[in-house]
Amino acid sequence: HVDPAERAEVLTLSSVSRYMVLRGQSTPAVIPDEQMERFRFMLDYSEEAIEVCSSPLAPGEQVRVIKGPLAGLEGELVTIDGKSKVAVRLDMLGCAHVDMPVGFVERVGKMEAVR
Repeated sequence: HVDPAERAEVLTLSSVSRYMVLRGQSTPAVIPDEQMERFRFMLDYSEEAIEVCSSPLAPGEQVRVIKGPLAGLEGELVTIDGKSKVAVRLDMLGCAHVDMPVGFVERVGKMEAVR
């Protein structure tokens, strides 16, 4: 959320080297607010390490975390290397995922836990 003048100012920060751009374009890529909010929530409250992957991930079942520090987070229940994880897709980046016991989630729109 920066205007063109602020865009140049951000690049003067030592922790920023460049903006992500779509291939063949020169304007910064935009990640939808909802996705960034869910990603920030994961970063702020997860007690487990969060992994970000850029490789394609098969769609998972839409779930809401109902227990633990990530309660309220909505994402996809996926299995990666035999482990249950909740994943949040991030346009341009791939997805972020964190280990999650299956009993800690419920299907979105359902009252029963995912089994």
